[in-house]
Amino acid sequence: MRTFLAATTALLLLGAATPDALAASHRVPPPPALSTAFRNAPVAADSVPLAEGWWKSFGDPVLDRLVDTALSGNLDIAAAAARLEQAAAGLKAAKGALLPKASLDGSGGFKQQSIEDVQGRAFSRFPGFKRTVEQYGLNGAASWELDLFGRLSAGARAARAEAGAADAGLAGARLTIAAEVVNTYIDVRAIEARLALAKARVDAARDADALLRQRAERGVAALTETDRSGAELAGATSAVPALETALEVERNRLDVLLGRAPGQAAAETGSGAIPAVRAPAVPDGPASLLARRPDVVAAERLVAASDARVAEAIRARYPRFTISGFAGFVANGMSNLFTGGAVQTGASGGFSVPVFTGGRLRAQQKAAEARLKEAVAQWQQTALQAAAEGENALLALTKRSEQADAAATVAARLGDSRRRIETAFRAGAVSRVEALNVERQRLDAEDSAIAARAEAARAGVAAFRALGGGWQAGGERLALSR
Repeated sequence: MRTFLAATTALLLLGAATPDALAASHRVPPPPALSTAFRNAPVAADSVPLAEGWWKSFGDPVLDRLVDTALSGNLDIAAAAARLEQAAAGLKAAKGALLPKASLDGSGGFKQQSIEDVQGRAFSRFPGFKRTVEQYGLNGAASWELDLFGRLSAGARAARAEAGAADAGLAGARLTIAAEVVNTYIDVRAIEARLALAKARVDAARDADALLRQRAERGVAALTETDRSGAELAGATSAVPALETALEVERNRLDVLLGRAPGQAAAETGSGAIPAVRAPAVPDGPASLLARRPDVVAAERLVAASDARVAEAIRARYPRFTISGFAGFVANGMSNLFTGGAVQTGASGGFSVPVFTGGRLRAQQKAAEARLKEAVAQWQQTALQAAAEGENALLALTKRSEQADAAATVAARLGDSRRRIETAFRAGAVSRVEALNVERQRLDAEDSAIAARAEAARAGVAAFRALGGGWQAGGERLALSR
């Protein structure tokens, strides 16, 4: 007995000292050093606070309804929610491993002894021999693995971090789908506007072609002019089916994002204008994305999970101690089952030490350490990429807005020119051909303005998305204690 106690004490001291000594050689690097201010932050007096529900700042009730539908029906979000449920179940199981296990077993049966074999023939000669014997039992048992070296608690930490990563993943899926719905809606509105212009361009090209052919027939215009006008008409006409196809594609994409069969978006969206450009307020810098971007937080949580898995692998190489016990009743008849004589109890304690595993446990530890290095690299890369995306999105927002303003100015001035040329045409000062040329230029400028306006609106969406869409990480941050 003294030998057993001495061996147990030595194992406890060994396990208490060695894991921390091994863990000391594994340290997780800090996150990348990111700036506290965005270099490309726009200066906008009408910027929108960065908050969840950011798409409502576009002031379009149709868009609001579409995004709400997508957030409740999109299948990518449903898959992310299912992954979170799996992680939550894994966390519950890991916590349960720290607690004692108990079970209740019952049994009942009978046995008829053969009297033709040697044993049965011998016992059958004794007085009171019963050939048929009944036996009933009811037993409760409990066991508990003592987490002396922290293997089970390390597994629970890993499961908690994995659940945090899944939660951030769900937030990231919601942000991505909301942004894609808004972008697709912008594309739908832009294509609708461009399609209307394309049809107007066909009408203008048809009028110009007809006019030039009349002049050619009278010998006033050269045939080369009618060739050019015919080619312009064919080009303008060919643009219409291409835009109609693109519009159908974007509407079908919108339906899929909303989690429903294609063919419903046209009736639901109706007609409308391209949403106005909105700029998010940018109160802080790239460093804030470490807690604001769901993908960065998810990567950080996976680092914590991998770190805990290393601790779990280290502690798997040390002794495991278990205590167990049972109590119950066993009797040869139901009437005697719950009597004092039928009571049986027992208790035991034990430990197991991995003496030789062929290097398997050490290899598992090395693999866990390599996975930790991978998770750290991915976390740092994700953080750097997030900072770059934030800077790029804010710069694009500024430049695309400037481009849209310039394109709108060109379209407005050509609109004024068109009105003046129409007045001059009615007064006989210019020809119809000149008036149609100005109209064609105006339509081209308006088409460019529509495309620039859509690009600027998408740049606003990209800025909201790059800055995290108003989401903020909650709960514990990176925990690396082993």
